Amino acid sequence: MTQFQFTQDYQVYQVKQEGIYPIKETDWERLKRMIMSIIPHKRIFQMLYSIAIGIFGSSIFSLITIYLLDSAPNWAILTNWIITLVSLICGVGLMILDNQQKEIVTKSADEVISEMTLIENAFEKPKGE
Repeated sequence: MTQFQFTQDYQVYQVKQEGIYPIKETDWERLKRMIMSIIPHKRIFQMLYSIAIGIFGSSIFSLITIYLLDSAPNWAILTNWIITLVSLICGVGLMILDNQQKEIVTKSADEVISEMTLIENAFEKPKGE
C-alpha cells in the first residue's frame, strides 16, 4: 500500500473492495434484448384524453346554456349531445389505453429486474456482505 505525505492533516480514505458478477455472454445478450424491447412510455394518450375530457366539460356547459334558451334550434341540441357523448367515450377509452400502456412498460422493466436478480442469485456471496 502506498503511503502519502501531506503538509496538513488529511485523512485519506482507502477504496472499498467490491465484488463482481462474471456473467455469461448469452445472459448479457438476453438482458440487452429485454432492455431494448421495453417501449418507452409516451404520454400521448394522457394528452389526448385530457383534451377529450376538456371538450366534454365545455360541451356540458354549452348544453346547460342551450337548455336555458327557449328558441334553440334542434340541430344545435342534437350536435351538442353528440359532441358530449363522443368526447366522453373517447376520453374514457384513451384513459384506459394510457393505463394499459403504463402497465406494459412497468411489467417489461420488472421482467428485466427479475432476470437480473436470478443471475445475481446464481452466484454465492461471502458472508457479511
